[in-house]
Amino acid sequence: MLTKLREILLTQYIGSILVALLVWQAAIEVVSTLVRTGFWVFNHQRSQSVFRTTSTPFPWDNLVFSAVTLILYLLTAYVLASWLYSASRPVTELSPADDSPPDEGIQP
Repeated sequence: MLTKLREILLTQYIGSILVALLVWQAAIEVVSTLVRTGFWVFNHQRSQSVFRTTSTPFPWDNLVFSAVTLILYLLTAYVLASWLYSASRPVTELSPADDSPPDEGIQP
C-alpha cells in the first residue's frame, strides 16, 4: 500500500508540490515571527517613559511555539522528500559498448 502511495506521489508530482508547500509554510512562519517580534519591539520602545517603567515581558512563549512549528514543518518536508526521492529508481550502468557515440550511417 505504501509503495502504491509513493508511486502516485511521484508520478503525479503531488509529492514535490507537498514538499514545496511545507517549505513555503516554514518560510511564512519565519516572516510572521519576525514581524510579530518587530511589532513588539516597536510598541515596547514607543510605550517607554522617563517616569515609569513598562513591565510587559517579551513573549517568549510565542517565539518558542513558532520555532517548534518551523522545525516540524522542515522536518516533515525533509522526511517526505527523503522517502520519496532517496531510492526512486536504480541507475543502470552503461556497458563499454554503450559509451561510443551512435553511428549515423555515414561512411567516409
